[in-house]
Amino acid sequence: MATTRRRRKPATRKSLLLVTALMLAGLIFMTWIFINPWRDAQDLTWVQCDVVDAQSQRGGRNAATPWYVVIETRDCGRITYRVGTSQEKVEGIAANITPGAYEFKFGRLAQKKIAGHNPFDNAADAKDMRPIQTP
Repeated sequence: MATTRRRRKPATRKSLLLVTALMLAGLIFMTWIFINPWRDAQDLTWVQCDVVDAQSQRGGRNAATPWYVVIETRDCGRITYRVGTSQEKVEGIAANITPGAYEFKFGRLAQKKIAGHNPFDNAADAKDMRPIQTP
């Protein structure tokens, strides 16, 4: 008994256009994701926030920063401050942060996150911070 093979149909113009459009959309999405660190380094601005609590936290197994400080605020939401790679340094910084008014230096994306324009519910990343001196 002879078996018949189905011949493969040549690609149609519609399928080629669909695959090309999907690849282009994927490329645009990946570019948007990988350009975020550069976008967050633009328009650095000091923003005043009212700090409630600060804790050191360990990053995940594949995290870029193994240790960082998570700062809870009343008016700016959750802020991460990535200061170093050692547990002792991060714990020392977290212990020195007392409740009160602080200024945080935020980039363009972090400013949008604290304003509520954050579809992924991530914490805003502070580039620098300083306490506000009260008289």
